[in-house]
Amino acid sequence: MSRSLPVVVLILMSFIVAPVCAETVDVTTNTYFFSSQTPLSLAAAGGEWGVSSGASLLPGKPEGYKSRSKAMLLSLLLPGLGDVYVGDSRMRAAGFLTAEIGIWSAVVFNRQLGKWKKNDYMEYAVVYAGVDPTGKDDTFWDMVGFHDSRDDYNKLSRVYTRTNPFYPETSEWDWQWQSDEERKAYRDLKNDSKTYYRAARFALAAAVLNRAVSAFFAWRVAGGHNRRLLDQFSNFNIEVRPDAIGDSPEIRLTFSRIF
Repeated sequence: MSRSLPVVVLILMSFIVAPVCAETVDVTTNTYFFSSQTPLSLAAAGGEWGVSSGASLLPGKPEGYKSRSKAMLLSLLLPGLGDVYVGDSRMRAAGFLTAEIGIWSAVVFNRQLGKWKKNDYMEYAVVYAGVDPTGKDDTFWDMVGFHDSRDDYNKLSRVYTRTNPFYPETSEWDWQWQSDEERKAYRDLKNDSKTYYRAARFALAAAVLNRAVSAFFAWRVAGGHNRRLLDQFSNFNIEVRPDAIGDSPEIRLTFSRIF
């Protein structure tokens, strides 16, 4: 009977402690846990059992605990910043940050090239087709590349479709290519401009993806970091060691648990 008494007392204490600790909730990880600044001890001295007077249960997060939400938001703001906040994956943080720099460099570079090529094809059309560039939209510049003249465009539009705009028969809307080679050269310049602008849009999509992936890994890394901190609370951790109070023998049991 005397040998089974410590086990019985330990089981009873687990049921007593659980409801108290259940009131403490980690809203970030939906985890119930408790921490103790001093060990919770059951002492047997002189044949009597009781809770050590120095024991206390204090709800709270252990030192070094990292918020998953904060890690995600930081990575959405700047890829890799969430990993820096957690502090466990600085190499991956450097990788995300390097990718971000490369992506935005590609955005700026391709947009600038697209702008230069746009200026080139507009100037080419002015010189070789007599186009007046004032107030012209992208549809107009597209039609210039597919038709020899404004009159040719208007005639074909009347025959095949009435959805395309008709251009007034005035000099400001007129154009005339002297050869198919010139028109093809213009269209090649325009296609180059579109290609560069398209590459810039793909780079922007890559920037969004980089943030999403970085935020996901930051969320995972923060969770793993916190689990390692809370391993001590994952199950009952029991420490049994002999001690003494004066001349009386004492058995001390220290335990913790995540709820």
